[in-house]
Amino acid sequence: MKILLILFSLFPALVQAQALCPLSNTTVEMNQCLNHKLERAVNELENNLALTRLKFTDDPAMLAMIDKAQEAWEAYRKKQCQSVFLMWEGGSIQPLMTVSCSIQLARERNTFLRDTYLLSQ
Repeated sequence: MKILLILFSLFPALVQAQALCPLSNTTVEMNQCLNHKLERAVNELENNLALTRLKFTDDPAMLAMIDKAQEAWEAYRKKQCQSVFLMWEGGSIQPLMTVSCSIQLARERNTFLRDTYLLSQ
């Protein structure tokens, strides 16, 4: 019975990772896919931040606030994904869930930057 409970608790996590990389059949393939997606999300984040800073280059107060907000977001992402890491400690799915956390939060931040700073005005 305990084994069934563990399997059912892992199912949503596996579904989440599989949704990000539906063509991955093995853990190795899943790790490669998720790391690639994280790299793309981080690159997009860096590009969006650069564009945001460029847009407000003549407004030092706004630039300072954007930089402070980014620092706060990075601290939040780090702590949030550390909690995911701890939650899955000792499990083979731990790296998948930790990377999935980083991908999800980077995508959310990208959406916010685009919608708030880049598509406005």
